[in-house]
Amino acid sequence: AQAVEQARRASAVVGRLRRVVERPGLEGQAQPVDLHAAVNDALHLLEPELRQRGIGVQVQADAAMPAACTVRAEPVAVQQIIHNLVMNALQAMEQTPPGQRALRLALSADGRQARLSVRDTGPGVPPEARARLFTPFFTTRAGGLGLGLTLSEGLAQAMGGSLALAPAEG
Repeated sequence: AQAVEQARRASAVVGRLRRVVERPGLEGQAQPVDLHAAVNDALHLLEPELRQRGIGVQVQADAAMPAACTVRAEPVAVQQIIHNLVMNALQAMEQTPPGQRALRLALSADGRQARLSVRDTGPGVPPEARARLFTPFFTTRAGGLGLGLTLSEGLAQAMGGSLALAPAEG
């Protein structure tokens, strides 16, 4: 059942990516999307990866965040962004000892805007890579294509949103 679900999702993502490349601008295709549900759906699809890697997940919402936080977005694009960010976090923790691997997704609201932050217990982004992180084909991972964050940023911008790397912790 999960394989069929993954195949359907992959088909929807490929179709969405084709449409984004052919005619950018997803704002006109935006509809109400429950951000909590989108996060839960993405985590459900990635559950086998999380289990295999021994990664605990914590999802938190701040007090200002409504129980059903609805954003105007294109649903498949939001799912793809969340999927890419979580997969990057999982890959970042490959060198972290299994007992220390943890993933935290935090939802917050600020007026009419919602924010999703993804934090992992990996080594962090090297200082020399921070400025180039969203550059096409730039990767810090052996065998990486360097397209996931670029694609995610493009999808977010096409819906009127943005992606940003949190400041380095000192």
